[in-house]
Amino acid sequence: MWRVFSIDMASLDYAELHCHSAFSFLSGANQPETLVERAREVGLYALALTDTLDLGGIPRFGQSAREAGIAGIIGAELIMEDEFQLVLLACDLTGYSNISSLISKSRMNNERGEARVKYDDLFANSDGLIVLSGDENGAIASALYRGEETRAVKYLRRLKEVFASRFYIEVCNHHLAQESRVARRLIEMAVSSGVNWVVANSAFYARPADRIIHDALVCLKHRVTLDKAGRRLRPNGSWYIRSPEEMLAIWRDDLTGIKNSLFIADQCRFRLGWLDPPLPDYHMSEQIASSITDAPPSLKSLNYSELLRYLVFRGAAERYGELTSSSVHLKQLEHELALINSLKLAPYFLIMWDIVRFAQLRGIAVQGRGSAANSAVCYCLKITAVDPIAMDLLFERFLSEGRSEPPDIDLDIAHHEREQVLQYVYNKYGRAHAAMVCEVITYRGRSAVRDAAFVLGFSQEQADMLASLAGHSEARGAAARLAGSEGDLLSPLGFAPDDRRIQLLIKIVSGLHQLPRHRSIHVGGFVLSARPVSEVVPIEPASMADRTVIQWDKDDLDLVGLIKIDLLGLGMLTMIQEALKLLQSHRGINLDIGKLDMKDASIYAMLQKADTVGVFQVESRAQMNILPKLKPVCFYDIIVSIAIVRPGPIQGNIIHPYLRRRQGLEPVRYLHPSLEPILKRTLGVPLFQEQGMKLAVIAAGFTASQADQLRKVMSHKRSVEKMAKLCHALAEGMAGRGFSQEAIETVTHQLRAFASYGFPESHAASFSLLVYASAYLKRYFPAEFYCAMLNAQPMGFYSPSSLIGDARRHGVVVLPADLAFSSWNCTLEPILSASPDRKEFEQISEQISVQISEQTLRQETAAADFLPRSVSAEPAATVFALRLGLRFIDGLGSRSAVLLEAALEQGPFESLADVVERSGFSAAELKILARAGAFETFVKGRRQALWQVLSLLSPRPATPLLDYLTGCANSTDSEVELPDMTEIENVIADYSTAGLTTGAHPMTFYRAWCRKRSIVSCLGLRNGIDGDEVEVAGGVICRQRPETAKGFVFLTLEDESGMANVVVNPKVFEVYRRLILDNPYLRVRGRLQLEQGVCNVIAKHFDVLPALKDSGVASTECATSDEAAAHSRDRSQSASQNAVELTSRNFR
Repeated sequence: MWRVFSIDMASLDYAELHCHSAFSFLSGANQPETLVERAREVGLYALALTDTLDLGGIPRFGQSAREAGIAGIIGAELIMEDEFQLVLLACDLTGYSNISSLISKSRMNNERGEARVKYDDLFANSDGLIVLSGDENGAIASALYRGEETRAVKYLRRLKEVFASRFYIEVCNHHLAQESRVARRLIEMAVSSGVNWVVANSAFYARPADRIIHDALVCLKHRVTLDKAGRRLRPNGSWYIRSPEEMLAIWRDDLTGIKNSLFIADQCRFRLGWLDPPLPDYHMSEQIASSITDAPPSLKSLNYSELLRYLVFRGAAERYGELTSSSVHLKQLEHELALINSLKLAPYFLIMWDIVRFAQLRGIAVQGRGSAANSAVCYCLKITAVDPIAMDLLFERFLSEGRSEPPDIDLDIAHHEREQVLQYVYNKYGRAHAAMVCEVITYRGRSAVRDAAFVLGFSQEQADMLASLAGHSEARGAAARLAGSEGDLLSPLGFAPDDRRIQLLIKIVSGLHQLPRHRSIHVGGFVLSARPVSEVVPIEPASMADRTVIQWDKDDLDLVGLIKIDLLGLGMLTMIQEALKLLQSHRGINLDIGKLDMKDASIYAMLQKADTVGVFQVESRAQMNILPKLKPVCFYDIIVSIAIVRPGPIQGNIIHPYLRRRQGLEPVRYLHPSLEPILKRTLGVPLFQEQGMKLAVIAAGFTASQADQLRKVMSHKRSVEKMAKLCHALAEGMAGRGFSQEAIETVTHQLRAFASYGFPESHAASFSLLVYASAYLKRYFPAEFYCAMLNAQPMGFYSPSSLIGDARRHGVVVLPADLAFSSWNCTLEPILSASPDRKEFEQISEQISVQISEQTLRQETAAADFLPRSVSAEPAATVFALRLGLRFIDGLGSRSAVLLEAALEQGPFESLADVVERSGFSAAELKILARAGAFETFVKGRRQALWQVLSLLSPRPATPLLDYLTGCANSTDSEVELPDMTEIENVIADYSTAGLTTGAHPMTFYRAWCRKRSIVSCLGLRNGIDGDEVEVAGGVICRQRPETAKGFVFLTLEDESGMANVVVNPKVFEVYRRLILDNPYLRVRGRLQLEQGVCNVIAKHFDVLPALKDSGVASTECATSDEAAAHSRDRSQSASQNAVELTSRNFR
């Protein structure tokens, strides 16, 4: 029935029911928050978010609408199977679930980018929905534009039949030529058919000025430039959120459509808070139950709270021993369990315990991290390995009554075996109830500049130059740089700053700031739900098979109360697990890293010297610069070192005051006596998020709820603006408690910096355990350490080539990949020859109490040629050599690994012919192995090996009678002797086939040339004097330009003696930019900086190294490849065909 309203125009409101955010990817021009801000600004009664086949923006939309006091309506725009569009609005929970399910089905059943909804699916899921016919792209309006009125009526009747009074014809007016005619006809059809109609503006941007961003995004969507977009762009700037006054003026002749917008808004009462998605029920499997020794018969009949309590106190007996009634441990556990039960979170903790238990039973290394380490319950459940009571960690950082969202338990899992754990979760709870979390990748400076430059028709070369000016800044910061905030950067590159295209580019770049660009799968986030996940949030197929991913970003889950669990792959756990297996299998040592002596002075001495290549979290250039100054002497110092090299402490000017106080160069000061208990352990400066929370409560009188808001802001990637608001409240509170203005400014500055990323203390403590464990393995079992590091690749900061170099500098013998000995992975081989003293030597070395000199090893081993050229300062004892596996040879893959392991199960290879016959390797793989020197035991020389491979692969023709008569019948291709490759050629071949070498470091061949020019080695820099002018040369193994470094670039050079840090100021970098970025080996002149054990070269000049043939070192050695080619041409015809593959180009 047609509704009649009697409302005073002066007081009439309007609700916009069709609006797109940037989650209509490459179409909507604004964040959901910006749309809400505009709605509040113009006084809308309500605003609906209706992104195209997407609900990704609704968590942020719902929160911002609630905060702004705007009625936020949840909806979506569907693309139907006939390519026309419909708008769905959720009236209630059922309607929302139907929208989510329809989007999920369309995404799961179609190719990426081609999601479409079937009408049959829509009609089967119609409850709880209000449907709008859509704008000019809707079926009814589109038919009228084409003059197909019969078709329009057919669509109308079909939708009315299903949705009845919940179906509305949408009418728009964007001042287009035919739009008024179509609008009138739509209203006439609605009236004549007894269907309601409603006006909407189908907004794609918040304000008229944002049109250019929308147009730019549409160009990117269609991969056309702005000047060639044509009709792909909307013809005017009317697709924005209009005010009620504007809509009243447009529709003043008939206000029915405006009134109906209000009526619909009142019907759409669903809010995200209604979701409250419960976790699935927890049931203990027989496998898990049987693993609990001495469990009571009633174990599986206990309710969730009872079962959790049983498991916690069972674990507490192991962790803490017997608990007395006055025990601080008992009190803390009772406190935590009471809160967990009151928040009905016992199933969550049981689910997490179950996952950890499964991993432990499978021998998979697992460890909880993050704020979970603040919980004694998690510690007793063996989810985490840090004792929060002994460490005095703040439980409220993990869980409190003031928290508005569930706790977050992150699990690190050995990354090579993480898939087993994921499949366990999928299988236990069902694929319909489990999905991966997405991460929304937003525009940053460079990506925004590149895309804007494309839209405006700049060439690729111009786009690259403009993007280089963005640095590592956010898009808005990049726009500011281009606009001249740091001086004229454009003119030196040939751009006119006042050029219209440049000005437009700056505007577009600024508008793209933090807009979603695309989605990726989060590294480990998982959601579980008792209801099918697709009813809670739309799901899509992930790039990996048998994976589904939700549309909500990991940081938005808390806004809707959806519990996330992080199952993260961590390479360091894989490495430690592998090293422990090697220790057990080769030495019979069962090392428990949970029971290491945490006061071993030699470990801290090693850290103080920054001997940390491969050591977890402390192997970066920045950490290596901090450690000699911090001089850690206890476990808590490791926690500090991990936390201090983060953007938050760096931007908060915390590092240098802490180090000066640590070194006794300045006294420890507290801004107020009340802060001493909070900051005493960190010498008066806040390093951890927990300290920030405590500081806010003590200094500013924050409530528990406000402190929790601070925690959220310190943990959130979109937190800078929110932190500014909280810091205002913090300043007011501190002023009211008598703090000086200087103290207020200092504290707020430090806490504001945490919005750029600061560590929780619990997280740093969890990671510190792995720091110590990896340092321990490197110190005492270097062969096992490096073998495990290489097998755990990819991981860590350094390449396999650099790890091998460091291993050799620590006295580890590294042997090349060889089919006579190698497996797919790296292995350990005994290297001591039989001798009267061998038994005694092995006994001594197992006690790790003897240091072996290089000369001693050379007398004892047949592998002397593979020893390092110079002994390290403190060579570690070892009786094992590290044999490289075939995994590092380029061109071999998973198929090769399977074939190799299957063949080796039948026994080791005895000859090259045996490899060809049994391995199943293809001809291409066999040639790759020959070039890599992997047949050296069977055939001396790579050329000879390749020749013989080709001979074995080639069919043999019948022997001609003439050969018998001339005596050549016994001559074969395999008997051809080719010249050996030189040492340099072998090294070059190593790098070309595997990216690493067990031979000499390439800089070794330059050393004599360097000495003539007073170019010192990396190790030799340490013998210089602070302030000296020095030259150093080496391979560039790392280039960094951190956002917090104000444009400075940091390089790490490597030669045969070690590594050297090079600091490049912005002006020098701009002069030598291309040389620095394009060359793998560099020669650097600069000022030597030696400070407290830290060595840097402050660069002034860069140059490239000459080619080896021009260096005066190897000019005569590089000619042998041409000789090989000439040698080959003299052979028989079949042999000459093989010889083509032996020329030098295969080794360079």
